[in-house]
Amino acid sequence: MRSRQALIENILCFALLAIVPVVIGLSSSVPLALDHALTLPPWEEAAPAGFQAPPDPFARIHTLQTYPWHYFLHHVAEARESVLWNPNEGFGAPFFAIWRTRVLSPFSIPFYVFPLGVALRLSVLLKVLVSGWCAYYAGRRFGLKPALALFVGAAFELSAPMLLWSSLGMGDVLPWFPLLLLAAERLMLGDLRAWPQMALTLALMGLGGDPETLCTSAVFVGFYMLARRLRDRRWAHLRMAITGLAIAVLFALGICAIQLAPYAEFQQEGSVRPLIEQASLRLSHLAALVAPGWSAPQDAGAARHIALIHGGLVPLLLLPLWFAVRRFVNKALRRRVEALCMGALALFIVPFAVGRHWVPIPYLDAFGPQHFLIAHAFAFAFLVAAGAEEWNELNPERCREAVRRLMRLIPAFWGAPLCGGVALLLLAGAPVFSAFASMGLPLLVCAGIIVLLLITLARPSVRVMGYGLTALCAGALVWTFWPMMPRTPSQHMFPETRMLASLRSFQSRIGGSEALRGWPVSANDVPQVFCPSGIELNRYAGFIERAKGDPFLLRRCGLHGLLLTKDDIKGAYAPVRADLNIQDVYPAGAVLFRDLKTRPRASMLYQGRRVDHFDPAQLNSALPPLLEGSTLPEKDVGPAANAWTEDSETHDLISVQIEKTRPGVLVLSDAWYPGWTATVDGNVAEVIPVDGALRGVEVGEGEHLAVFSYQPFSFELGKWISAFSAVCVLISLKPLLFRRRHPFDGLS
Repeated sequence: MRSRQALIENILCFALLAIVPVVIGLSSSVPLALDHALTLPPWEEAAPAGFQAPPDPFARIHTLQTYPWHYFLHHVAEARESVLWNPNEGFGAPFFAIWRTRVLSPFSIPFYVFPLGVALRLSVLLKVLVSGWCAYYAGRRFGLKPALALFVGAAFELSAPMLLWSSLGMGDVLPWFPLLLLAAERLMLGDLRAWPQMALTLALMGLGGDPETLCTSAVFVGFYMLARRLRDRRWAHLRMAITGLAIAVLFALGICAIQLAPYAEFQQEGSVRPLIEQASLRLSHLAALVAPGWSAPQDAGAARHIALIHGGLVPLLLLPLWFAVRRFVNKALRRRVEALCMGALALFIVPFAVGRHWVPIPYLDAFGPQHFLIAHAFAFAFLVAAGAEEWNELNPERCREAVRRLMRLIPAFWGAPLCGGVALLLLAGAPVFSAFASMGLPLLVCAGIIVLLLITLARPSVRVMGYGLTALCAGALVWTFWPMMPRTPSQHMFPETRMLASLRSFQSRIGGSEALRGWPVSANDVPQVFCPSGIELNRYAGFIERAKGDPFLLRRCGLHGLLLTKDDIKGAYAPVRADLNIQDVYPAGAVLFRDLKTRPRASMLYQGRRVDHFDPAQLNSALPPLLEGSTLPEKDVGPAANAWTEDSETHDLISVQIEKTRPGVLVLSDAWYPGWTATVDGNVAEVIPVDGALRGVEVGEGEHLAVFSYQPFSFELGKWISAFSAVCVLISLKPLLFRRRHPFDGLS
């Protein structure tokens, strides 16, 4: 009977944790800040009259990177295309290898199955839901009663990292964070059998596409394990814990090898340019502990970073309860929760202590304050839940002592954040009325906490305390973060316009004005020369930089469409103006031209300059192209044979038909990148770089069929390593899955 009641209560808690995620999923808006697109000429004609986009710097990331990447995932699934290569930006670029595109994240599955708008909402719903369920499960396994584990789950799933950052890579990594702590605890207790659980959790986090959040999560586990040993004052099982951790990391890397091997290759050939500057946190921002919605006007751009400081009013204001009952809490549980909070605090102070000093350091410049503010919401919710459970189990004598302590602690613990929050807001420049008005919600939460404490003092009940705290915590967090959540009405999501239709009619890449660097027209199926999402291959970047001063170079890239402003026509593109044919003129002042002298996408080349390595400074439109690995002469005056791509082209397989020709080099105006192979009439041929950035293959005399295919060895190698590692982990996990025990029997 008791087992059935426990099962029913667990199911109820899981259902309650689904309420807010389902509300997000049923919303008519997409959970991305995409209104920035309506301020750009390709889409501005679809903007409502008087429209002004809110000043959200994350709108730039969502517009230029997040949405186009999600759109590409959805598009390739619909077209049954390859996800390995993206032909729509630059001269083409790897997509799978970038890692941040989150191709293999479990939360990207909706983009392969559902319509895009539904997939965007469903993906965020799953992230928030899984984070709450994982936190609840961890709370139960750590020994909390269902009602208080529910409080921990709600505090974690409704925290700022999950609600405000769920659309970014952090949201794909953090939902599994509580399971990582659970596996670490098992290893600390000497249970070496927990390594498969940790390996699988690390692998799920690794596939989330945010290496910085993954690294800081691993650092937090290190802090936690060290704090546990310092609190226990003994080093039993340390060797076993380190051994299990090492094995878990090794197999997690193995499972992720299918993603990491191509990523390592990409790191040698290119990079992803950051789209916004990292925010810098100051001590005055600690006011966000109480009221994250009120920041100085000059901090508006960092509002979402500042909100990450806020771990929830209920955990913050219930800290005195922990200190009031601390001495009565089971020693093992006390050391566990305090080690958890020590690790969270160690991570929390990093962005305030170090600030932006790590930015000049290679590989550390990608870390921002958000990556160090991921753990305190879970840690302090768990601490408060442990204290609340003990509060309801005190005998009369201990209860009187705890009440006396609580009466002494509440003025200090509540007065400091409330008064300090007002003071920090005033120092930061907030209006006096706003600073005091921001204390309204904290005061309401204080009143709710007092009511719960009085009720459970008169009649102790873990359920009343747990469900009451959950309702209070959920209400305060939703009230705080709901207005700050990214959302865009569906009709504003990259609408179709006349300009986009005419650009698409070219059926070739669009280039020209530097303004195109910030126009992600590839999200509307328009291939473009620039890479707004920030992906830049080194060779491509050198070529484009050189083409700024020598626009004739772009004629070698199969670039038929040029979108230019009057300044462009009078400036860099003035030398080619005579060969441009006007196709369309837009209200924004831009003019669409067809370049009549540009080369076709596939063409034959009979002369070139041999070089050993690519140097962009050697590019010159007045001289023959640069060839790496070919022996063509520098002069040739004969006619060129025609070449054309076949209609059966896919992202990673392109067939080119060549009419009768003399020996030369077939140039395909797509990016050269490791992994592209070629056959000529079925015989393997070497793919050589042309002008550093483009793709070429030597052909002999006669008619030929050249086939380019993208088959990266890094992907094949990673696939087999991942398969082997996954099988090993699953076999090792089997005894744990079938071990006979209660699903929530707690940890020793």
